Amino acid sequence: MEQRGGKDLEQETWFVRHYAWIGLFALWMIGFIGAISRFIMAAYQVQMAEDLHVSRGFISAAWSTNLLIAALCAPIGGRLVDRFGPRRVLLLASIFSISGTALVYLGHNPSFFFIGYGMLSGLAGIGASTAYVLLFQWFGRHKAKATGILSSASSVGLAICTPVFLANAKLTWEIAFLISAVLGLVCTIPLIIFLIKPTLKFQQVDPATEPIEAVNETTEPRSSQPHRNQSAIPLVIIAFALFTCGINMGTVEMNIVAIHQQAEVATGMIQLSMGILGVMEIIGSLIFGIVMDAMNKRRVMTLLYGIRVLSFLILLLHTSWSPLVFAITFGLTYLGAVPGGLLIASELTMKKGKLIGNLMLFHQIGGIVGALIGGIAYDMFQSYQVLIGLDAILCGIVVIGYSIMRIHTFRQKGELVHVA
Repeated sequence: MEQRGGKDLEQETWFVRHYAWIGLFALWMIGFIGAISRFIMAAYQVQMAEDLHVSRGFISAAWSTNLLIAALCAPIGGRLVDRFGPRRVLLLASIFSISGTALVYLGHNPSFFFIGYGMLSGLAGIGASTAYVLLFQWFGRHKAKATGILSSASSVGLAICTPVFLANAKLTWEIAFLISAVLGLVCTIPLIIFLIKPTLKFQQVDPATEPIEAVNETTEPRSSQPHRNQSAIPLVIIAFALFTCGINMGTVEMNIVAIHQQAEVATGMIQLSMGILGVMEIIGSLIFGIVMDAMNKRRVMTLLYGIRVLSFLILLLHTSWSPLVFAITFGLTYLGAVPGGLLIASELTMKKGKLIGNLMLFHQIGGIVGALIGGIAYDMFQSYQVLIGLDAILCGIVVIGYSIMRIHTFRQKGELVHVA
């Protein structure tokens, strides 16, 4: 009986050791499919406005409504995750997303379009924290690598879907929405039901794969473990950093082409720089994932935002080489800021869903603000220089914030050692 019990334990440990990567694959596919509707909106904006006989402002309003509802739903979803578990919330979010895209296809009407994409799909924002909560429970020493890989799903989707949409004249936006809904129904739902397993038991029985790290300069100090007297300073810094990241994203996603055009950058150079930006997003997510697993996470985030300061200063100069260098440097940091901040925050509390949902709200609001500031700044000054300078200043403040957090954390570590 003892021998059999040992064998059963060995088999269970093997399954647990490998399950996290299987789960990561499932979450990557879910993220890839879930992001398709965003790529449709970006690729078919003109055709949608013409076919629905509405202005482009109406399409933008549906986009903005989607972002706003998703932002407001993120904290609600985080609380639901803590109460009902991430799998149920992820399933509900996927149902909202599938229903929204299906309604857009079936309706072919401005009202159905706005309700489907702007509202129903926006409600999918309740699942914003689910993937991070699952990964933080599944992984120990490979958390950062896992979040980096997961973040690459949207970039790979952009690189694959956008050329397909633009190159195929027979593929209309309606068919694209139908494909998105069908993939959600036949792929996303089964992946959630069959591959996303309850997670707490996996975290507990995998000591061989996730060893306890020693307290030293390259790993996280024991004081970063959740406890009741944790200072609010780190959370304020992380929230501000994610808000800043949102503004950075809004600046780049909505205004970078216009910024280059105002600087009279050649069209071919703009296309090349955007292609490099996409490639660097994927490379950067993997690099920062590996680095964050090996080094102190607060130091890595200080470096990341420091690179962003440099990137925006380069963009501010508008030299002949600015577009390419900005694409390389900013692209390197593009997908590392959010998972890095959430990874640090997850160490500060046991209620991870609630915390991650609240922090995602700051990031979403930053994205909305960043997109709006670009247009307002241009209308006021006929230039994007103020916007670029604001991005650089905010990133500089974040660098200072993460530096303070690191000093604060190691001071706590010193106090802990002294007490011991």
